[in-house]
Amino acid sequence: MKVLLLEDEYMLSRSISTYLLNKGCFVDIYDNGKEVLEIIQTNKHDFYILDINTPLVGGLECLKVIAQKYPEVPKIIISAYHDISYISDAFSFGCSDYLKKPFNLKELEIRINHLLYIESSTAKLLDEPIIKLGKDYSFNKGTNFLYYKGEVQQFTKREYDLILLFVSNLGQIISDENIRSFIWQGDDTKGSTIRSLVNRVNNKLKEELIQNIRGFGYLMTKSNPLN
Repeated sequence: MKVLLLEDEYMLSRSISTYLLNKGCFVDIYDNGKEVLEIIQTNKHDFYILDINTPLVGGLECLKVIAQKYPEVPKIIISAYHDISYISDAFSFGCSDYLKKPFNLKELEIRINHLLYIESSTAKLLDEPIIKLGKDYSFNKGTNFLYYKGEVQQFTKREYDLILLFVSNLGQIISDENIRSFIWQGDDTKGSTIRSLVNRVNNKLKEELIQNIRGFGYLMTKSNPLN
């Protein structure tokens, strides 16, 4: 696995890279965000670990660009900041997880493996033509239609675009910024407009498929096998 690590603290950067190298990973290390923004234009990694407070360009700015360019790739933000506003910003910009310093390297490994498991499970699920989303809901990748008890459900194009965004990112938190980028191509759309779209879709659903993760965004998970 090829990992991009953005961390300007030399000892921490060395510790993380050595640990991951011993686990069989290839690690590209950067100590400033400017170089990261340049390298991601031509190189894709399998995992991103980004510190918030880095020289020239911060980790959150890098996260925004990476999340738009490679939305499906797991991304962990690491930071000494414990303020909830930083955590909220990180998730709204597209991070998959947030790890507060100081942390045990084994914890980092556990979180990486968890996110990779979610990614592989989602990829495997999306290889199937029919995705079961709830007790009576399924999504057909061939038609891009949502079915309830085998019948096509009626949604507007924008509502169906939102459903497709959630289905394509099962198990991952979708922020307002993600929705704005996907539905409105990054236009300066108000948060109230985004919430209204999500609420319209939720109100049409007969099961709770989309969860509101307060302060972070929205989440759709795959169906429980027992349903």
